[in-house]
Amino acid sequence: MITIRTRNTLRSALAALLLAFASPLLAHEGEMGHVPEDGSTVQGTPEEIGIHFDGAMRITQFDVIGPRGRVSLEDQPGNDPTEEYHVRPAGDLEPGRYEVRWRGLARDGHMMSGTFRFTVED
Repeated sequence: MITIRTRNTLRSALAALLLAFASPLLAHEGEMGHVPEDGSTVQGTPEEIGIHFDGAMRITQFDVIGPRGRVSLEDQPGNDPTEEYHVRPAGDLEPGRYEVRWRGLARDGHMMSGTFRFTVED
């Protein structure tokens, strides 16, 4: 006959085992860095604007919003998963605050999104 103490020990062991196997399933790719860095101030138009992830991400939206609205970019999101996504502004950026809004699909199928900001000075 199984005692209550043994039953509780078995339940605890089973719960720990399930959590150990579930942890990788709960992990998502995340932002590792930005170009320019979030909150930074750059002198003149940055050569590139981008984001780095800790796993493959398929970027579905990448918008840069500035003092005059949406900024034209030379590149647009593609279909290939990547750990780094960079674009170049199509023209010079005027001084002011900029916000980058991105959205992507992680390899596990979860939609991810985020923002980061930077300031351009003369």
